[in-house]
Amino acid sequence: MGWLWAVSLPGLVCLLVVLAFVELVVRRRRGAPVSAVGFEQLGAAFEAGKADELEHRKAELMLRDDAEEGAPPRGPIDLDGGVARIKRPG
Repeated sequence: MGWLWAVSLPGLVCLLVVLAFVELVVRRRRGAPVSAVGFEQLGAAFEAGKADELEHRKAELMLRDDAEEGAPPRGPIDLDGGVARIKRPG
């Protein structure tokens, strides 16, 4: 009977709470705690938009963020002074 309760939804929630407490006490790992990821996945099972939000976060992590993206290929731009210098090639 105990095994049946352990694999049920209340058993999962209790396991996540205990895991969150253990991670709070130990706190040796960096990054997202396992319990936080577990709670997000549990929330995604019951909330309609949560799964889409998690998928969007995963897609954003895979995108590159270049500092020079969208900048002109040559010459510095001084936004404070309102000056843009563009050099002609050769």
